[in-house]
Amino acid sequence: MDAIPIRTARRGDVPSLLLLWSAMLEENAKFDPRLTPHPDARESAAGSFAQRVDDPDEVVLVAEDGRVPIGFAAGKVTPGNGFQVPGKLGQITDCYVIPARRRRGAGRRLASRMVDLLVGKGAETIRLQVVVKNAEAEAFWASLGYAPLEVIFERAIPKPGGTPPSATA
Repeated sequence: MDAIPIRTARRGDVPSLLLLWSAMLEENAKFDPRLTPHPDARESAAGSFAQRVDDPDEVVLVAEDGRVPIGFAAGKVTPGNGFQVPGKLGQITDCYVIPARRRRGAGRRLASRMVDLLVGKGAETIRLQVVVKNAEAEAFWASLGYAPLEVIFERAIPKPGGTPPSATA
């Protein structure tokens, strides 16, 4: 099996990145309906991806099978919060491989290349978020040496006169 090529995204990749990103959001919404994409999410993301691809402080990678994008990863380095270490934090903001192409090394190659690039930009620690009910993603990141750090709690506020939504959707 040949290694899946990983390359830096270009402006021409934005339509494919949007399709992959949308698929990632739809998959996440299956784990928890609170993660359902906003109707305008894709339109908003179109401009965002174009900026991210052009921004030297951001890293956007594409995994290809032949010339067909099958996955992507995005990340950036930000200053630490000033209260805790690290001084420079690498954040993997997105990492997705289409389900039909998983378990063939694309995710590992995307993650590895992303870490290399973020460390090259000064990252002292790498952080990412995983949807809590996505056991496959949790296992993937744990296999790469990542461990849970925080749990995010959320509670929806009911509209006046409405019933409160369930906290365990």
